Amino acid sequence: MRPLDETELSALLEGAQTIEADGHGLKVARLGNGDFLKLFRRKRLISSALWSPPAQRFADNAIRLVQLGIPAPAIIETFLVPSRRLSGVRYQPLPGLTLRAHWRTLEPAQRESEVERFGLFLGQLHQQGVYFRSLHLGNVLLLPEGQFGLIDLSDMKIENRPLAPWKRQRNLQHILRYEEDVRWLAGQHRTALLKGYAQSSGKHHARRLAQNIERLHPA
Repeated sequence: MRPLDETELSALLEGAQTIEADGHGLKVARLGNGDFLKLFRRKRLISSALWSPPAQRFADNAIRLVQLGIPAPAIIETFLVPSRRLSGVRYQPLPGLTLRAHWRTLEPAQRESEVERFGLFLGQLHQQGVYFRSLHLGNVLLLPEGQFGLIDLSDMKIENRPLAPWKRQRNLQHILRYEEDVRWLAGQHRTALLKGYAQSSGKHHARRLAQNIERLHPA
């Protein structure tokens, strides 16, 4: 990770457009050349972010996803700003719409087909060992060529084996956090989700997924 001082960070951000910020300051910016810069703030003096900076986790996960054939942002560099307890990652963003935004534009029959494709994608992630704790329909993009891609990657672990059943169950809870997502995935299009998931994860895991959905959101 490249060390930056505050002057160098300010120069990097000159002319940038703020995409996301909070009470502590900038979180995501679009730079003048179109690259994105994402900043992570270490909240405590001593924390795991000292030896495992979230910006580096973001970068490592993006690279690993691409190796698995899953579209992710193209990493340019990672850096540290020690004086401000910041780590950062600069990357080229994926083009496309979030699934949540895209599905809002669809008629139910069209969305049904898309939910089945998402179920297939979810099963592929689980079979490839991708445990994405921030997985929801706002962090999955529909790319122009029709593939699905992932963004906001720091809260992710990628294992060398398919996810255990308890991790699949926990991941389902992560996915079903938003009312709109629940209405589509656990309500209107539950059957399509399970059909797609079975295609990539098998009928056994699809049955367990169905049981977990029913427990969380009874039909």
